[in-house]
Amino acid sequence: VSADNLQGDPDVESEYLSLLRKLDSDELFEQEDDKGDPMEQLCFWIAFKCNSQMRALGSKQQPQLHTLYDWFYPETIILTPMIIDGRLQVHSSTPSQQLLQDMLPSVELTCSIADFKIPVVTSSKVFLPQDMAGGDLPQRPTKVFTEHGMPRFFKPAYVMEPTIREISSLLRIQELGLLNIIRAPKVHEFVDSQGDSSKISGILMDYIEHRDSLGYIDIPSTPLPVRREWISQVQHTIETLHAAEIVWGDAKPDNILVDVDDNLWIIDFGGGYTHGWVDEDKQETIEGDNQALSRIVDFLLEKSSE
Repeated sequence: VSADNLQGDPDVESEYLSLLRKLDSDELFEQEDDKGDPMEQLCFWIAFKCNSQMRALGSKQQPQLHTLYDWFYPETIILTPMIIDGRLQVHSSTPSQQLLQDMLPSVELTCSIADFKIPVVTSSKVFLPQDMAGGDLPQRPTKVFTEHGMPRFFKPAYVMEPTIREISSLLRIQELGLLNIIRAPKVHEFVDSQGDSSKISGILMDYIEHRDSLGYIDIPSTPLPVRREWISQVQHTIETLHAAEIVWGDAKPDNILVDVDDNLWIIDFGGGYTHGWVDEDKQETIEGDNQALSRIVDFLLEKSSE
């Protein structure tokens, strides 16, 4: 989508530029804002303008996906909204091979990570659940299987810094033997990137059978003793990490899984912060983790009644 292609219809061009300005604004987005997330607003606007063309191109039959390779290389079409003869039209075209390669997840491994000798598997050897063949396709696969039938959680590697941070933190936890005393996922394999041995397209970790993330659990209906145990587990986990000089990072209930035995696992060591749980100036620090811990405790006890 380009403003240059939208010249000729002042209303459409103005709508698009207004959405871009909101996206570039330094104003903090609040979840309670009725206008919504600027990025979501822009995406919905683009999708609405392209809706008729997408419906016309849509296949009545879902593609059969069996491996990560199938998911990496779907049939791809470029849609370009443009004003032609004073009217918005959507032009479709075939992408270049270079663009397709650029769209694939790919991150270069650092030497320190490569030294761990984590096995690398090809995407064609990572299998998707059978119910994905012919069913509604998810935005991305999460639970996948190795060729030996072992379940894994697949996390694509799109951005260098958070991917390297997460891998480094998890491998450090493994190296120190902390998985024996805290619950965090283990890194088992990497998924290769287009045959380049120095790059990966994703991480294969423990798949944690879980009820939901803590952020989506019905807290008021959860017995108080269970919540107190959860508080103890989170406190113990964060204290253990900090003693090993490891910072969790984006600490919040959404990054805590409640497993089928009602135990908590912390996930997502990619860093960053989430407004309301960690202040921006404390992101990726021990102080930030402790701030989030205090707020998580309040979150678990806020609606409790003895």
